[in-house]
Amino acid sequence: MQLPLSVACVVVLALSACTPPPPPPLLAPEPAPVPLASDDLCYLVQAEAARSPGLEVDRAPDVVKYEPRPLMPPKGGYPRGVIRRDGKTRVKVSVVVDTTGKADMTTFTVVETTHKWLGDNLKSLIPRWTFTPAVKNGCRVAGLWVFTAAPGQRRPAK
Repeated sequence: MQLPLSVACVVVLALSACTPPPPPPLLAPEPAPVPLASDDLCYLVQAEAARSPGLEVDRAPDVVKYEPRPLMPPKGGYPRGVIRRDGKTRVKVSVVVDTTGKADMTTFTVVETTHKWLGDNLKSLIPRWTFTPAVKNGCRVAGLWVFTAAPGQRRPAK
């Protein structure tokens, strides 16, 4: 049985009108931005500071209490050679202070010193000191604390 061409076209058009259109391609909707809770933000900032203790911070760590005081002469005075004749006695140390305000002595470094006793003295005292931790973006972070001193430095003559 052969249908005339016009009838076949009408049948095809009728069938296509009854068929629903294909669904649009599936696209995942863009996720709404999720605001970070402050703990999450601090976690990220603390992780960044842990990777780079010298990271620029809003507030650097600082000593709250020097107890005992740094570089005080022991009984009998300073060891020989600590106070140089030219008055250029100097010590510079660095240490990372954690988020609780304690010095992490595994990071202690004598950057510069004119006498070994100066660095050794500070290394024995710093664990007993109290610090404020560094702050970045409102979060406590581990930060690098640098101490420089020149005990016994002569004052310039007037």
